[in-house]
Amino acid sequence: MQNPASEYSQLLDARNEFLARGVVESGQVAEEIERSWRRCVENGMDAGSQVRTEILTRQELRLKQEANHLLLSQAQPEMESLNEQISHTRSVIVLTDQEGIILHSLGNSEFLDDAQRIALMPGCSWQESLRGTNAIGTALVERSAMTVQGAEHFLDRNHILGCSAVPIFNAQNEVMGTLDVSTDVKMPQQHTLALVRMSAQMIENRLFTASHAGEYSLHFHSRPEFIGTLWEGIAIFDQGNHLIAINRSGQFQLGLAPERLQGLNFSHLFEALPAKYFQAGNTGSQLVFPMYTSRQARIYARLEQRQLQPESNLSAPQPLPRHCPASLRMLNTGDARIAQVISQVERVIDQDIPILIEGETGAGKELFARAIHEASKRSQGPWVAVNCAALPEGLIESELFGYEEGAFTGARRKGSPGKLEQADGGTLFLDEIGDMPLTLQARLLRVLQERSVTPLGSSKSKPVDFVLLSATNQKLREKVESGEFRRDLYYRLNGLTVTLPALRQRQDLQALVDTILQTENATGKAIDADVMALFESHPWPGNIRQLHNVLRTALALAGPEPVSLMHLTQDFLDDIDNPPEEKSSPSLTSLTAEAIKAAMQTHVGNVSAVARQLGISRNTLYRRMKEMNLV
Repeated sequence: MQNPASEYSQLLDARNEFLARGVVESGQVAEEIERSWRRCVENGMDAGSQVRTEILTRQELRLKQEANHLLLSQAQPEMESLNEQISHTRSVIVLTDQEGIILHSLGNSEFLDDAQRIALMPGCSWQESLRGTNAIGTALVERSAMTVQGAEHFLDRNHILGCSAVPIFNAQNEVMGTLDVSTDVKMPQQHTLALVRMSAQMIENRLFTASHAGEYSLHFHSRPEFIGTLWEGIAIFDQGNHLIAINRSGQFQLGLAPERLQGLNFSHLFEALPAKYFQAGNTGSQLVFPMYTSRQARIYARLEQRQLQPESNLSAPQPLPRHCPASLRMLNTGDARIAQVISQVERVIDQDIPILIEGETGAGKELFARAIHEASKRSQGPWVAVNCAALPEGLIESELFGYEEGAFTGARRKGSPGKLEQADGGTLFLDEIGDMPLTLQARLLRVLQERSVTPLGSSKSKPVDFVLLSATNQKLREKVESGEFRRDLYYRLNGLTVTLPALRQRQDLQALVDTILQTENATGKAIDADVMALFESHPWPGNIRQLHNVLRTALALAGPEPVSLMHLTQDFLDDIDNPPEEKSSPSLTSLTAEAIKAAMQTHVGNVSAVARQLGISRNTLYRRMKEMNLV
């Protein structure tokens, strides 16, 4: 394995040789990097220049986010999942639009200076023409995944970065944006691009499913174990068996060019009409059956009946993924505390009693809430999940309550329904409820009391009827006592409060592993005994979410082989030697302006690091700083 310092030195020599003489010795850098360097020189870019960071105004950024509402809504869950996998590395995860402008970012930016930290914030552009060779901008130009390490960056100031970016395409092979991980170049990154590729593919599949309505969908692959994974082909058909859309994996498997999809139907692609499979009772189940393409290639497939409408805005309800457990009983995998919680919930389900779910981050609160929805009489109604800590601050109110046409600059024509209205007839899940601002708590309380919602810019109320589930990783009772959470809203939320144990406290690890393997279509997959021994001793700071991500990544890296230690990522292994310290979140009333100022000085203004030190979320810290006139 080449020494990183030696590798950097060789790259730097190749780059300096190129800048001095305009040539690169064959094999010293990737062809894509050399092409990008040449474009930078042709554009008159100075490698030593200091790029002026220009950030979109709040209004401009809001309009950008509105224009990319579908991409944002489908990417954020995958970004959070990816962040859990690499949470202990010095990395920032970035989502951009098709122009390279950052729409959303999260992660650990402590390794950056102030200017570089700002450059990775929403509203900044990483177009190649502005920032030289970089993973985001160059991936957009090349229309392919890119890793740009250290001195491969054209600009000197970016040499501290190691970046991996993957373009995100729609079904028409049009670039919608990029997903990028930017990290300290000194950190090991052998698996980073693979993880980003997986997450980008999951985003593409989410976009595809959310963008197209149809009567039924066919999920297929040449290997049955890949159905239900990010590699599956998905084709959506209307009632007349005409092809509405097919994802990129499906196009590749069937040898279809994007420009030749018009006018195709089921019989053009496969050897039998779908009626044969519907009559066999395959649709709507998890049954995978063999079939043949029109070219007589054998594949495996699963049919699903669809009653979905295409998502048209950021607020649209998310369809439940097919791997989501269908009932609470499926979550009862042998832990006594979980069994008790399920027993309590089953006694109050369908009695219009709000349920508050407490537990650490990643303990399975949203999964548990979805199972409650699926087990209730409202399972056929909409499921609407709101992460109160993740909503953009300037859009929180419009996201929840909706708005009428002209309610604010940049509002959509004909307005937009809010999450509360969309939950009518189904279940509303408010995640991270403890991070909801006090001003919005009052409005939410009124909705819960009056069972009606008034959109922004409107004087008319609309009746709503939904079951309310909420979740938090904080102790709401303590926040009530400190004045950070409304007492009257708290008592509206906690008709029944249940606490999910952390993974390290549970007694059913093997059963959880088996369940996750089943959801990943890897039932019976061999896992080495030393891997399971590590699992038993691991502190699991990310809980079940971390376990799922570790297994999903290991399965992808292992392929047909048994999962062994070599398929576990380094940051996961590092947790064994350096378990995170447990700490309780202090009451915000004890966080004086002096304490916040001291923490800001210690971490040189790094808000994420300050929030971690104080044990609160970034949004909560920002609000506290505003209250104290510190920003």
